[in-house]
Amino acid sequence: MLLVGPPNVFESSGVTEWLTGHAWAAISAPDASRAKWLACIQRISLVMVAGEHASVGSLVEALRPATAAPLVVLASPPGQGVVELVSAGVDAVIDPQAGPDEVFARVMALLRRLDQIWEPGVRYLVSQDLQVDLWSQQCESAGRPLHLSPTEYALLTFLMTRPNQALPAQTIVRKVWGWPPTDGRNALRIFVNRLRRKLGDDPHLPRFIESVRGTGYRFVGNVTELGDTPQRPTQVNDAGGALPFLESLEDLALGLAGCQSTEEAVGHFLNCLERTGYADAVAVFRLDDQIMRMVDQRRCPAWWVDRVKLGVPLQHSFASAHSVITGETVCFADVMAAGERFSSTAKHFVPADFHAAIFIPILRQGRVWGNVGLGRRSRQPFDSAGAIFLRSAVAILTLVLDRFGSREPAADLAALASSSAEDLEAP
Repeated sequence: MLLVGPPNVFESSGVTEWLTGHAWAAISAPDASRAKWLACIQRISLVMVAGEHASVGSLVEALRPATAAPLVVLASPPGQGVVELVSAGVDAVIDPQAGPDEVFARVMALLRRLDQIWEPGVRYLVSQDLQVDLWSQQCESAGRPLHLSPTEYALLTFLMTRPNQALPAQTIVRKVWGWPPTDGRNALRIFVNRLRRKLGDDPHLPRFIESVRGTGYRFVGNVTELGDTPQRPTQVNDAGGALPFLESLEDLALGLAGCQSTEEAVGHFLNCLERTGYADAVAVFRLDDQIMRMVDQRRCPAWWVDRVKLGVPLQHSFASAHSVITGETVCFADVMAAGERFSSTAKHFVPADFHAAIFIPILRQGRVWGNVGLGRRSRQPFDSAGAIFLRSAVAILTLVLDRFGSREPAADLAALASSSAEDLEAP
């Protein structure tokens, strides 16, 4: 939910308190420019505008072409004000004097009529050159479509949603086929072999599906969960939608050019990410032997900062450490669902009410330097366009870190993977 207007209006009307008490995820923008930027980079479920009657009209005029989300005005305009606002594209005008309970009863009635495209959720599962679209149930490998049977698709998605877990054959059969476990082992073996052939996966050197002796199978590729790219109305062209990302990258590059130290560069990097409003918290960690130590952060809870001040160990139970060890991006929409893989991350995230996260390794000349992690309090996954933006921002930061390379530690990826192999959690 996007709140646009003076913060004191939302506070005095009880909206802010209601959102906090009911754990609704909301972001704020003081003006139209900031609101349009946030609408471009996040999937907004609803926009609520408040303020003086004269300013509300101009906000609506600026915002309506920028988002297809329902637009609610919190006001009691005089005369024909309601008619004018509705004619300008407002979906509902609600009197703030009605109280927050009635305001949000009307909001929820409006949200119930929303199309499914506004519901947050994972759309893509990505592992190396393999991509699965959970909405269309289509798969592609290296850009070419994979023609999978319904059973092959169900088997692949079941394994990919449980990466690095040794799954018993009877569990796979029961979940994919619904048969009694003793009846399906041979069918499972046949379908795994078919799936491997279509994926081009060598069972002796698997990239995706590994046989686990005496147990069953394991999906060994790193899996990234991505949401759908935020949809914008047809009035906004592709260039307009990409412009805020490009402007942010320009700001990042220009500012980094003048930085004289790692700390200054990381600080500017975090400031740029924070200004995007793309996440509720962001932090950069630097590798120090077998420990990752925080360099700087933005909007992380004070108790959380205190908890990690001694560092995060390089163990696969930490999603951030896993990204450093593997050199691959880790992204999930709900830490509770990912908790079996990343139990330590779940212990840190849940008390802070973070759900979605993305962790991107920072590589310098083929060696790992550290990583950047972003967290959201909503279960809205990071979309593919945003992930590309973040990786681009990290690449720009890496170029600057090379200037300070002689003073910074870095570790070889292969050495990290080897030294951390024993920490990989078994299911």
